[in-house]
Amino acid sequence: MRNIRISSLLPVSFRDELERIVFFNPEQSLITGRLVDLVHRYGVPEIFDESDCLRFRSRGLGQLQTLYALDATDEPEHLVAVAMFTRLRRRSLVVVHLAVHEDYSSRGKWSGEAVVAQLVAAIRNLALRTRGVNTLRILYPHETRFDLQRDR
Repeated sequence: MRNIRISSLLPVSFRDELERIVFFNPEQSLITGRLVDLVHRYGVPEIFDESDCLRFRSRGLGQLQTLYALDATDEPEHLVAVAMFTRLRRRSLVVVHLAVHEDYSSRGKWSGEAVVAQLVAAIRNLALRTRGVNTLRILYPHETRFDLQRDR
């Protein structure tokens, strides 16, 4: 079992790893059609530095909220996945981009770590704590919608 850590902050020292996972991912061809649709709709995600951390923005959405999955099993820890999301409508949090290192994808040697599921669970927890949000949507590989149930 790997030690996967979820963080909303990613130091600028991870820029090369982040660019590789997001822009040069060998598994992008599996979702090209949907990815192209989202780029046309919202723009290409762009990395920028803010307070010595890496962030994303896009032409159509502005600054995106981002969570990163890092494998802290070995030193130094390394980036294994990223999820970009935003509040598109008052009641909905939408994951607009997910990128996963091929070793941690559903076909990779560390697929059992389920890093996408961990990122989605973390975003779901954020959505549950955000006033007015009652839906979580993931836009690809197939659009999926989750109605959030809060404990009463």
